[in-house]
Amino acid sequence: MNSSGVSETFGAMLVITVIVSAAGIIYMISYPTIMGGVENIAYRNAVKSVAEIKELAGRMKHGGEERTTKTIQLGGGSIYTAKGMDLKLNGDQYSTRDLVIRVAGKEVVFQTGIFEKHEGKVIPFVISHPEITATKDTIYFSFYSFTGNFSASGSRTTLSLEYLKTEKRIGISSLEIKSEFCELWKKAIEEALSRVSLTADVSDCADGRLTIQNTNISIFITEIMVR
Repeated sequence: MNSSGVSETFGAMLVITVIVSAAGIIYMISYPTIMGGVENIAYRNAVKSVAEIKELAGRMKHGGEERTTKTIQLGGGSIYTAKGMDLKLNGDQYSTRDLVIRVAGKEVVFQTGIFEKHEGKVIPFVISHPEITATKDTIYFSFYSFTGNFSASGSRTTLSLEYLKTEKRIGISSLEIKSEFCELWKKAIEEALSRVSLTADVSDCADGRLTIQNTNISIFITEIMVR
């Protein structure tokens, strides 16, 4: 499944183009304020690293990679796994864990898509869309979960990533997503549905939860160990 970046206007904006060379993927990254100097470099490194990890995770899901290492430039920031989404699939519950880089008060969060928080507040733009694809009769979701209570800080660190498994669930009629990025998930889901005129009931976000139902849903959940 392909993912694409978004470029939007919000005040004084810095647009960064990050090229992930292994797959030739270009992420157009929007950021709402202009930063400078060391903070700017650290932020760009954080976004680039998370974009590259997203590409690695996709290769693992498709069987192209089982384990690898990745050196991350932190610039005095930190990287860690954290509680991600709570999913409910036809009533069955599942929780994911995100991978987060925090630098200069900003958190770049890999939660299937790449999102951002600034001083704890969600930035209302995506860096990279979640992996959602719709056809005329089915909507497909890919979710990623990083197992292991990993954390590191300093100027740089090296991650070891190991593919564990991908669980596939098909024929789901109801999916509930609970996420602090709920509004961004809702927008991404509605955009995916609109491209193929697939009908589904998508609820508004209430307490960070939304529900998709009355359509055919297939889900892939990929688990990756990080240490």
